[in-house]
Amino acid sequence: MKEMMKHCMEKCRWCPLIPLTIGIISFALGYYLDAEILRVIWLVFAGLGILMGLMAFTMMSIMSRSMK
Repeated sequence: MKEMMKHCMEKCRWCPLIPLTIGIISFALGYYLDAEILRVIWLVFAGLGILMGLMAFTMMSIMSRSMK
């Protein structure tokens, strides 16, 4: 398990840049767009985040079952 995590961290060193980028984009959108457009974009991003989280949870569950 330790080798797998080390391999993952070596390949995904850029992952901490994702929240920074999303924050900058959200700030820029909030500054330049109207409230209605911003609400639709926020709902789309929230839906994508929920779907990605559910997929990650499912994959982690499958991986943990296969390692037993």
